[in-house]
Amino acid sequence: MKSSKNRPSRGRPSSIDLLPEDIRLQLNEALRDRRLTQKEIRQAINELLEKRGKDPVSRSAINRYSIHIEEKGSMMREAREAADALVGGLGEQKGTDLGRAVTELVKTLTFDLVVNGENDDGKAIGVDTLNKVALIAQRIERASKISLEREAQLRQQVLLEAADNVEESAIQSGMNDEQAQWMRERLLGVTK
Repeated sequence: MKSSKNRPSRGRPSSIDLLPEDIRLQLNEALRDRRLTQKEIRQAINELLEKRGKDPVSRSAINRYSIHIEEKGSMMREAREAADALVGGLGEQKGTDLGRAVTELVKTLTFDLVVNGENDDGKAIGVDTLNKVALIAQRIERASKISLEREAQLRQQVLLEAADNVEESAIQSGMNDEQAQWMRERLLGVTK
């Protein structure tokens, strides 16, 4: 049984947690840009905060946050590699960024459950829990596939509309029907 000392607690929010949402999003984006140093990032964030009359964030707060984000990213990469090794070659389709992030999160949680073999209360994980996690993962994959299909349909619709506009503009510009049709087919990727 785990003691309450070893279990992470909610604690008080960090100065990063208290940042306005738009500034925290900019901080996350800046931390992903490997060309920027933490000093440059802190200066830019603190300038934004100063303009809003907010307290600046410290170097150590940004450093702790950066380390935390990197640890989570590393955990997700490890889970992705383990999942790929276990189920590789199934032809998983790539979904939207959000769909991929949620899928990776579920994979990470599943991996942690299996590796640890117990829940937060220290009780052994049963088949029922693993079945629930598998069902959630299946639903996420299905939703991701539906999202991909919708995205492909929208792209096709936009492409067809653009091709119609190109053909119409070509005819209005004085091209004959055959030339306009050729331009339309080139845009659609039709080769004869």
